[in-house]
Amino acid sequence: MVSPLGFDFRIMRLLLRCLLLATMLTLFGCVWLRLLEVKNQLEDFDDHFKVVSTDHFLLEFLHPVLYADDFRELTRMEPTRIETLPKGSRWHVLFEKIDMNGKRDPDQRDLEFVLGFNAKSRLEVWDFPPPFLAAAPPQFLEASLRSLGKGEIFQDQRQLKVDPKDLPQIGAELPNQARVKEGLGQPALELDHEDGRLWVYRYRLNTPHIEDDEGSRRIAVARLWFDPATQTLRKFAGKFIGLKLSIDYRKFLSAKHAAHTDDQ
Repeated sequence: MVSPLGFDFRIMRLLLRCLLLATMLTLFGCVWLRLLEVKNQLEDFDDHFKVVSTDHFLLEFLHPVLYADDFRELTRMEPTRIETLPKGSRWHVLFEKIDMNGKRDPDQRDLEFVLGFNAKSRLEVWDFPPPFLAAAPPQFLEASLRSLGKGEIFQDQRQLKVDPKDLPQIGAELPNQARVKEGLGQPALELDHEDGRLWVYRYRLNTPHIEDDEGSRRIAVARLWFDPATQTLRKFAGKFIGLKLSIDYRKFLSAKHAAHTDDQ
């Protein structure tokens, strides 16, 4: 359409769209660069992070990089609630345990992750709750985080993968079914799988807002595979608000410890 003054509004719309696209790419590019900086910090883990492990697992960021808005950009959701502090804020992200039909689990073994931001809105503490540690014990969780610094980034897929040869070897005991059930409660589904006995846990994110065109991003799923003979945990895979986490515990065990586990 051309105005009486000879101005083509189609050109204006095209320019506005290009400007909006460029702005979006710039914003996401900044987030990506900050994620890359965190990845580089993980290569020198002890210089940039501190782990405090009690009944919770606290990952402290000694030189904070990520902003609260970075998490909004990456997850496209709002936290369950935001707690205002004298020098910053604390995000509570609650995943409510549900059964296969979407009904709230009666034992209410929920997962609540807490993110602490400083006065500049940069992430300085990530609190992993006790039930989560039943499936991802502190030694394995810390080893997984340390290994991310050696991973390879695939920007087009927004993934970071670690070569098994770069995984640290640890001598911790693998969690078993009894320990997992004590922490996470009864699974929503149990079945035999080619990789072992499979337990499935389902959760629903409690949030005031989430971008969810498909109606599935609010649902989180954790899958755990156990050795049928020893009942020890072999592998854990979870998907939370579109973010995927996978840990094959056997790859962290030294050859001697792995042989001991297989003989049990």
